[in-house]
Amino acid sequence: MHKILGLLLFAQCLLLTWPTPGNGQSPVAPESRLLVAIHYEALCPDSMNFIRRRLYDALQDNDWWSVTDLKLYPFGKAGFYNNTATGARQVFCQHGAAECELNALHGCIIETLDIRKAFNLIYCMLRSYANELDSCSRSMGVDVAKARECKRSRATADILAPYGKETLKLGISFVPTIVFENDFDPYNQRSIRNNFERHFCQQYLHKFNIRLPTCSAI
Repeated sequence: MHKILGLLLFAQCLLLTWPTPGNGQSPVAPESRLLVAIHYEALCPDSMNFIRRRLYDALQDNDWWSVTDLKLYPFGKAGFYNNTATGARQVFCQHGAAECELNALHGCIIETLDIRKAFNLIYCMLRSYANELDSCSRSMGVDVAKARECKRSRATADILAPYGKETLKLGISFVPTIVFENDFDPYNQRSIRNNFERHFCQQYLHKFNIRLPTCSAI
């Protein structure tokens, strides 16, 4: 009798503590994340505006972090060349050498921090055209020692090489460029930038056949 009662109580505890989905939605599986790649530049006004005023708000306000596989590529309309004197690979950037250095710093941040922490730090840094790593990392309480060492110990062109590889193969004409699921749509970039939430919802529905809760109001 005691064993039966114990089993009944255990079963009741399972029913009380087993996680249940909210808002009538099934829990989002870890693999049900939409791949979103942002190709941007550290000193590009349009990049700064999109990340700070559109992308950040979309991810935060809609609670989309759990359903987004975010990739950041701080390269934009930059390019590589070989120094004729030394033969070393070097990089040029749309907004000059300062942008190359900041792009590389962003690259080191992305390499050494988890993506959400890296994105929040970069979001803070993009409020200014100067290097805001010190003030932003201090105010956020983020340890950026590894990012600093990455930037200090490696050549700028080498840091940017993997980001450039992915960006250059797209042949982009505007920054920022947003790519869903590695399917670059060059003709709808303006619409994607200006209506990011709507495109995100459409892409998510198309891939997973799931309408996210916040998408009904978008």
